[in-house]
Amino acid sequence: MTGAERSALWAPVRGVCFDLGGTLLVTDTHPTTGQVAHVLGITLEEAREVMKGRAKRRRVTPADLAGELARDFGRPEAFEPLHRVLEGARTRAASPQLFPDALAALQLLRARGFALFAMTNSLGCSIPDPEPGFHALLDAVVHSADTGFCKPEPGAFAAVEAISGLDPHQLLHVGDSALADAAGAVAAGWHAAYLHRPGDTRLPQPAEPPTVTIRTLRTLRHLLPAGS
Repeated sequence: MTGAERSALWAPVRGVCFDLGGTLLVTDTHPTTGQVAHVLGITLEEAREVMKGRAKRRRVTPADLAGELARDFGRPEAFEPLHRVLEGARTRAASPQLFPDALAALQLLRARGFALFAMTNSLGCSIPDPEPGFHALLDAVVHSADTGFCKPEPGAFAAVEAISGLDPHQLLHVGDSALADAAGAVAAGWHAAYLHRPGDTRLPQPAEPPTVTIRTLRTLRHLLPAGS
């Protein structure tokens, strides 16, 4: 697909939604779910399923979630280390590190008149309060802990549609997961951009057509309409 064809594909777009971790924000060197898996002595996949099943679908305090996990896995001695891990995640979420291209992309798209959103499968115990400063450039940040839906579930994308007042064909989602972000967006009738950054050590994932694969957020300025 040529640049002109991509630009034509996104001509109807009036709102852009971003994933947070790995897309706008630099991910933690030691992800929270991996630390939880280590403390509980379970696999990373098991920990991901546990977190997606409960901890990412409702707001909860670090202490309450640590208590639930310690109890459910029969590991009362794990409460304190789990609590430290989860409190640390909340502290880091309050002072996130933006990728170098993120702020400029948000500012440019805002200046062009696009509605801007972020959508994240966040732990319910690590939603920052107060919100980080870059949230001022976004019309809304949609957390799975508030909607009860995790990407790529249709309900996650429907929540953004409801907030934005835009139709699916008017929305573009940008994220670093070909499944949770790109495939979820395409299934919801959205446009999709799969971001695979040059420094990403993961192998590029096959993205669902008509997803556009990009290497930097700077590319968006060339593919989106000059004004919405």
